[in-house]
Amino acid sequence: MVQTRSAARQSNSADRSPYRYVPRQHVEVHSTGISAIDHYLQQDCILTPEEMARLAAHKYSAIDISWLDELCMKNFWERVVEYCPLWVAPNLITLVGLIVNLATVLILSYYSPTAKEDAPRWTYALAALGLFIYQTLDAIDGKQARRTGSSSPLGELFDHGCDSLSQIFVCLNVCYALQLGDVKHGVFFVSILAIIVFYAAHWSTYCTGQLRFARFDVTEAQMLVMALLLSTAAFGPGLWSIGVLGCQLKHVAVFLTLCGTIYQSSSYLFTILTGGIGRNGSTVAGTSVLFPICPLLAVIVPFCMMYSKSSTDAFEQHLTAFSLFFGAVAAKATNRLIVGHMSRSELPLWDWTYIGPTLLILNQYYDYVVCEQRLLYFCAIYSWCSLVLYCVMVTRQMCAYLNISCFKIDKVKP
Repeated sequence: MVQTRSAARQSNSADRSPYRYVPRQHVEVHSTGISAIDHYLQQDCILTPEEMARLAAHKYSAIDISWLDELCMKNFWERVVEYCPLWVAPNLITLVGLIVNLATVLILSYYSPTAKEDAPRWTYALAALGLFIYQTLDAIDGKQARRTGSSSPLGELFDHGCDSLSQIFVCLNVCYALQLGDVKHGVFFVSILAIIVFYAAHWSTYCTGQLRFARFDVTEAQMLVMALLLSTAAFGPGLWSIGVLGCQLKHVAVFLTLCGTIYQSSSYLFTILTGGIGRNGSTVAGTSVLFPICPLLAVIVPFCMMYSKSSTDAFEQHLTAFSLFFGAVAAKATNRLIVGHMSRSELPLWDWTYIGPTLLILNQYYDYVVCEQRLLYFCAIYSWCSLVLYCVMVTRQMCAYLNISCFKIDKVKP
């Protein structure tokens, strides 16, 4: 559902009563002999009945003024969705796109593990194709839901959850194409920028209750990444080492990325500080609009510490594992923010996924009791398991509450 700005202002001024602070009721554990795993699930993954009720009642609201969307992409997506069978579930479309995107990134990472090597040119073209497929499938899932009458809050949550994973894949594509492994801290710097922008977008949604797309937004950024990958496929990675005014093209690209991040983040920050829909300008949960910065800092600061203090080359030599580890921790924090917005709930200060970064920092503090490379892979696997478990558990709870299937349409409504 797309609202105009005037309609959004009218609805916001008409009723602010739902957006009040309601303290989260802790999930009660009734069994005294509960296992550690059950306790973990209760504290990390289980939503309260109040949160489930508000989440089920959530209505999607967005303003989309994206330039490319309005110019041509919406018409293209409307045509593509007509070829999709009515029995295909929207969430399945989103998941297939995510898997394709991940597969093409892993193929590219196999040939360029440290973002320094020249991968075969077809791998860059394949990565561009994978991103295009993901973009298309991600755009038509909502249209498929409306075609089949299967729209639900689960669709929005599943879509944004997949986006939170995809953004680190897109970031890795840029790093491999530009060979940012040759730029000191280049991959880590670009990863931080991508995480900040994506988190800030949903932070502003948590404050305003409405997802807002700018003139230059996700679609335009993805098209630029595709153009970058196709240029690399056509001319080779050496293209980005060409000197321009004393700088290589890859340095210019990183600088422009920084400028774009500052511009976009400043817009989100203005919305965060002035657009709170709750009482006295608070969030949809009635909490402070500034508190969501705590999970963001809890993600970025530990990774900055471990990256800067490391005396080994584990992070540089195992770039993909480190980036996926970083992305998984950031994705879970973003997913909690999305769930918080949709269920109008306060954000928790602690998340079990922070154990991974904490272990690596402690290992450095105690002079590498454990091999940093092995610990990196262990923490990366743990963080992905924690993320997937959280997503699966929340999805199952929503399916049970709404009496629907995630990857199957029970009945096509006319």
